Amino acid sequence: MRKGKKLAGTAIIYALTLLLLAFFIGPILWFALLAIRPSDTFFTMPPVLAFKPDWTSLHYTFGDPGNNLPQLVNSLIVAIGAVLLNLPFSLPAAYALSRFRIRGRKNIMLWYLGLLMAPPVAFLIPYSILASSVGLKGSYFSMILIMQTLTIPFSIWLMKSFIDEVPVEIEEAARVDGAKTPAIVLKIVLPLVRPGIIVTSMFAFVFAWNNAAFPLVLANRATATLPVGTLQYFGTAGVTWGFIGAAALAAMLPPMIIFLALDRYVVRGLTFGSVKG
Repeated sequence: MRKGKKLAGTAIIYALTLLLLAFFIGPILWFALLAIRPSDTFFTMPPVLAFKPDWTSLHYTFGDPGNNLPQLVNSLIVAIGAVLLNLPFSLPAAYALSRFRIRGRKNIMLWYLGLLMAPPVAFLIPYSILASSVGLKGSYFSMILIMQTLTIPFSIWLMKSFIDEVPVEIEEAARVDGAKTPAIVLKIVLPLVRPGIIVTSMFAFVFAWNNAAFPLVLANRATATLPVGTLQYFGTAGVTWGFIGAAALAAMLPPMIIFLALDRYVVRGLTFGSVKG
């Protein structure tokens, strides 16, 4: 009797888990199928679940004429560049805010939090004017630089929490042996928080990859990113759902591949310091 109740409880848990997965993954999967679904089955009722794949939308967006292929490359350039520029600034700042007694440290952290809470659209006009005045509008560097408005505050908040979990006694012992602060950071702290660095870089990549507001006003036709390119399929004559699905599928794949390839670091990073003893 008790064993039957246990099996029933396990079955209910699995059923609820599958239902929850279907609730979150179902719409994403359904939208991705727009890329290979025949156009006459987009909104049929009841929905058509079995269909012959139609590769026209994918061929148009990434083959011939392939307008979205350069935009995919542009997105990779901007996202990777944003991560590479982010780390040299966020890591030292996170270490300083974690280890040093800085006057107004709490206010600094709240200011970073305010930057994260502010909507990106609030920065568009000032950044557009600034980029135009210095001749950087339409360049990769302008987008990579301005992406730091989002990536650096988030990275500092996240990295500070990882560095806080590293015992100060390790650094004090190294100082007793004559090690200087740069050597301590490079040879002791950074190796210990490597999962946190990887997780921070992954989230910074996703932030920059998904951002469409900044490239929308800072990019030109040659440097437009994939989220901006997807907007061209929303026109006054109608919405081309197949092309949107193809572009959205390509936009989803790089973050998914990165998180699946580095999933062990995600688990280690997000649970870093959660178990003490």
